[in-house]
Amino acid sequence: MNNLFNKIESIILTLSIISLITLVCIQFINIKDENVMSTVGYNSELRFLPLNEKQFDKGIVVVSLVDKQYKQTEILVNGESIDDFSGSDELQIQVYDNDLIEIDGTKYTNNVKVKVIGVSSNIEYPKLDTIISTSQSIEILGKVRLK
Repeated sequence: MNNLFNKIESIILTLSIISLITLVCIQFINIKDENVMSTVGYNSELRFLPLNEKQFDKGIVVVSLVDKQYKQTEILVNGESIDDFSGSDELQIQVYDNDLIEIDGTKYTNNVKVKVIGVSSNIEYPKLDTIISTSQSIEILGKVRLK
């Protein structure tokens, strides 16, 4: 009986060591960090997203201030202030998929209009020539969708 337990113990120990070595080898093979996460959107389309930010595609959205006098209008991406129009009348915004772009016109009582004057070729939304008007509020320009 004791001999049987020794054989079972050696088999379990051997399988454990082989499993550990296999796990370490798989980790070294997968060192590129090409892990993906599958998601299902509202319209039931299956999409695969990389887990590390280095592999996310970027896009460029260029917005312009229609009324040049409202220079302190800020552009927010995901709730964080990116820039205002004090330096120039156009802002180039680097965005990722599902970023939320907002226009902060809370500093002015009049209508402030901002127009999308350029988008990179891999951006599906926001569309070119979209105009957003805001008055003492933060208005959503849109959620970025990459192609």
